Amino acid sequence: MKRFLTFSSALFAACLMTTQLLGQCSADFDFGDATLGVSPNPELGEQFEPGVVGESYEDILHILLPQFVLEIDSTLPFSPTTPLDSASLSSVVLVDLNDTLSTTTLDAVGLQVNCNNNGDSGNPCSFLGGNQYCASLTGTPSVQGSYRVDIYVTGWVTVFGFPFSQEEVFGSFVLDLGELGCTNEDAINYNPNAVVDDGSCLLETCLGDVDGDNSVTVSDLLEILAEFGCTEGCTTDISGDGSTTVADLLELLSVFGNSCS
Repeated sequence: MKRFLTFSSALFAACLMTTQLLGQCSADFDFGDATLGVSPNPELGEQFEPGVVGESYEDILHILLPQFVLEIDSTLPFSPTTPLDSASLSSVVLVDLNDTLSTTTLDAVGLQVNCNNNGDSGNPCSFLGGNQYCASLTGTPSVQGSYRVDIYVTGWVTVFGFPFSQEEVFGSFVLDLGELGCTNEDAINYNPNAVVDDGSCLLETCLGDVDGDNSVTVSDLLEILAEFGCTEGCTTDISGDGSTTVADLLELLSVFGNSCS
């Protein structure tokens, strides 16, 4: 059952509430000989790519559905030849991991999902058994936070000629939205709000020592002046604001002459 829950949470993250076809993905991932699979796969520690607030975002989820229900979970009370008819989205809730009593929606954080079910049904977020599908998570994040994606799903099978359905809730994916910055907690300019590392981390324990010689001298000043005006991936960002400006010069001058050896 654990395998079923993990797979289902990944699968139905693809169905996250839209019928738009703009930027539609292609269901062409190589699953090899597998009859069941997702990419990215939470069981392998894979998650959606983090998103930076105010910047364009896109990630793609690939899904391979098996033909038979027992290929998903062998403990379910069905025969080995019971086909998986389809699975469709009921609703999606984003749970704030910093306050699990607080919830929101994809639309509220500036994102949407474009499902591609290859035209197999009128509902693009309804997927049929025995086929491969995909979905694009796109938009421009507008809210910062770390969210668990709770997905309510209705699965369908046919038993003795009658359709049978059951709704479940799954939540294996985490979606992080935040800033560009230093993500290394050991760096002196670590940014706890950063979800994408911009290469600006300074691991020196000596404030102002940008050249790594354990002292703050003219050499460090020249390093800052050489990179003055940098706005991305700055190696001389002493102040930790993601750029090299007057603020960094003032930080260096405040400790000029210090030795940390």
